[in-house]
Amino acid sequence: MRMSEDEVAGLVRSRWGELLAEVGDGAVERYAEGVPVPRRAFAAAGALGLQAFALEADAVTWGRVLEEIGYLCADPAFATVVSIHTGIAGLLRATGDEHLADAYAVPISRGECLPALAFSEGTDLLSMRTELTASGPDFRLTGRKGFITGGLLADVFLTYAATGQGDLAACLVAADDDGVEVEPAHAAGFRTAGAASVTFEDVRIPAARVLAPADGLSHAQQYLNARRVVIASFTTGQIRRLLEGTVARLRETVRYGQPLMDLPNVQAAVGRMYIAVEASRAIVHRALSRLDAGTGDPVFDPVVSAAKHHVTEQALAALNEAFRVLGGHAYFGDPRYGMFLREVHGLLAGAGTQDLLEINLGMCAATCAARKGGNPT
Repeated sequence: MRMSEDEVAGLVRSRWGELLAEVGDGAVERYAEGVPVPRRAFAAAGALGLQAFALEADAVTWGRVLEEIGYLCADPAFATVVSIHTGIAGLLRATGDEHLADAYAVPISRGECLPALAFSEGTDLLSMRTELTASGPDFRLTGRKGFITGGLLADVFLTYAATGQGDLAACLVAADDDGVEVEPAHAAGFRTAGAASVTFEDVRIPAARVLAPADGLSHAQQYLNARRVVIASFTTGQIRRLLEGTVARLRETVRYGQPLMDLPNVQAAVGRMYIAVEASRAIVHRALSRLDAGTGDPVFDPVVSAAKHHVTEQALAALNEAFRVLGGHAYFGDPRYGMFLREVHGLLAGAGTQDLLEINLGMCAATCAARKGGNPT
């Protein structure tokens, strides 16, 4: 049953608030050192029913939960990584394969098995160099994935690879399979997300672990489509956190004999940040409602994609306002502003680059507008 915003806020605080605070307490130090969120945090979340809740909740309720997690947890990586776990578990359960459900989806829902998405190679979808080839009753996987969020923590990788026939396939690769090598990946952000690069050297993949032997492109697009609204959900919560932290600092900072928050130009900047929050919440709710109603396109939904694009841009705009009004405090006084700045820039490429989404949305709008009375949504 769908829960209201207030009900979700109460649930998240009462059931997972202590854990989120604990994860957030060490975030600044971990971020500086590039240390991932501890595995035990995901196990603790599983014991408290967080991942299992995601698999049973409607889309709107789960989106609201993610928004609250983004708002409450000072480590931005926790929402990012745990939502990858639940997204993959949902995808495995949706196959209807009892083996995949029992061996992977259930342990993931308990926080006992940590998955990651092995997708990015720095190429377009049809130019992947990682290849899955048939070998008797099984398959062989060879290639390399350059950046995997949560890869250092992962027990299993949902991996997309070319088939050599102009198609993609999807398979599960265990981190301890022979021929798998996992190494840290370094980037401007996602420093506590356990980013990794993974090399596959003639890895044997049993046929039972091949989710989609063909049409993996559609399979991947369905995952990415769902991922976009997930990103938009927790990022909206993080913008709320940014806004409230900024206001608190402005209230206690005195310039020219008065709190900065009392200056009209500062109030206007905070107003623009508030607009960013509320506009983001509105479009995310609409996107989630479409998924619940079954009216969205599971492969590429324009409202879902617009939500991810919009929220990312609003996060960047809100950060710009915060840095302008807070000055040195944001730049060198409180490292959490720099953390969020780095994370949000990573979203420019996440689940489809902003430019690519604009192109696809433009084509969608043009096609729909050509129809009499057409509406792209």
